[in-house]
Amino acid sequence: MLLNKIPCLDKGFVAYISSSNNGDKLTQLAIEFLQTTDYSALAPMANLTIAIKCPLFVQLNLSKFDLKIVTANTKEVEAYYPNVGEIGGRDREMNRIIADDIERTAEALLINPKAYQTDGCDRFISQVLMPVSTYTTLIVHGTYNEWKRFCAQSAPPAPLVSYTTAVKQILDMEWR
Repeated sequence: MLLNKIPCLDKGFVAYISSSNNGDKLTQLAIEFLQTTDYSALAPMANLTIAIKCPLFVQLNLSKFDLKIVTANTKEVEAYYPNVGEIGGRDREMNRIIADDIERTAEALLINPKAYQTDGCDRFISQVLMPVSTYTTLIVHGTYNEWKRFCAQSAPPAPLVSYTTAVKQILDMEWR
């Protein structure tokens, strides 16, 4: 179903599912009913639904906007591990050490929930310590204007930029 997955970070993606009232449709409506090609007054009637595989920190960012988010069931637990170039320090060797430490720490935090559940712990309680770098798959729906607000965030963290860029690509294709 998701033919055009736009890769994000190391294991994530953004994929178009559907839209209503794309740019062509809004232009037709604006010409017929408003006698103009400017469809900005009709933009609140446009919607977009996409699938996103992203770390929890991206989902937290998405939740700041008026978007409907449905979490899909995932079988495999994965985490985002920044590479040496993404660490952003001044020294490459220190960046490598930090990246390695982040990966080992996240791996340990991902093992704990499985171990807790094996020991009889409630599934929800066992996941309380899940790192925010854990990937989740979402179906996200919102208006064109709300998606534009998501993409127009000022100075988002570097890992979030790949998601805002991917969503912007979809917006640009649907609403030229």
